[in-house]
Amino acid sequence: MEEEISLRELIEVILKYKKTIIIVTLAATLVAAVLSFFIIKPTYEATTTLSVTDVTPETGFFGSNTTVILPGKDSDLPAVQSDSIEKDLSLLLSSLLKYPDMSVEAFKEEVTNPIVLMNTVKQLGLDPQKYTVENLKKQISVSVVNNTNLITVTVKENDPKLAAKIADTIAQNFRTYIIERNNRQTDKLIETLNKLITLQNDKIKEATAELNKVQTNSQDKLLIEQKQKQLDLLKSTRDIMLEKYNILELVKESDLGKQSILITSKALVPDKPVAPKKLLNIIIAFMLGLMVSIFIVFFMEYWKNTDPKRTTVKA
Repeated sequence: MEEEISLRELIEVILKYKKTIIIVTLAATLVAAVLSFFIIKPTYEATTTLSVTDVTPETGFFGSNTTVILPGKDSDLPAVQSDSIEKDLSLLLSSLLKYPDMSVEAFKEEVTNPIVLMNTVKQLGLDPQKYTVENLKKQISVSVVNNTNLITVTVKENDPKLAAKIADTIAQNFRTYIIERNNRQTDKLIETLNKLITLQNDKIKEATAELNKVQTNSQDKLLIEQKQKQLDLLKSTRDIMLEKYNILELVKESDLGKQSILITSKALVPDKPVAPKKLLNIIIAFMLGLMVSIFIVFFMEYWKNTDPKRTTVKA
């Protein structure tokens, strides 16, 4: 019976303050509608899609059948032939003569590189104070399409045309950034190999001079044979260097970097905003207004009924 009375009292309170409830609820709904339709600027999304492919040439230096010789510069010791030395030198040169290992995830992280973003701001003539690297980065979301080599670059902006321009420009600048970086790496590798080849040629000249000297002044066939093998192995190593050098020259001429990143889909100018969600905002405001107004009237009624002065008067 008490529950029925309590429920009745609750309903009576709601009916008693129905005007207050209606006014607060409508006010909250109206505020949300005004904000959604007139105050909050619409936000648009534009998306560009990139395709990334690993076309980096393999620059592992020595094959498994190559023997590395490391003769002392001014030494008459026989050539050193060692699998251990071969592996160590192979690892050393491979670490020097290689491109960055760029997976799709690594490419994804590089899209918002500060250089790419700053170039985008300059190219589009955007306000550098408003479009700082950090602010622009917050407007960009980069994701990898599941189980593919596709990367999507999505930009949020109040201006739909600008959103599309920023997305396309970021994609293009990112592609240029990667191509230029690969080209710099190729030039660096070519320069390094060129120095190694020059050093190897110097060793070959020394080994040739030693061989000629031994052939002229000595009849020791074993020593002559050792010097000849040393020279042949030096030339073999130099030939491998030349092979890698030619590969890198071919890479530079063919410009493989341009094939590593392709813009498969340019951004379209969006015609509908993604935010604010006007209807959702209004519904949420209506529900919140209703709940808050009911809480207010119940609190008012409770405060009124528990007033000490009123209790004393009744007594």
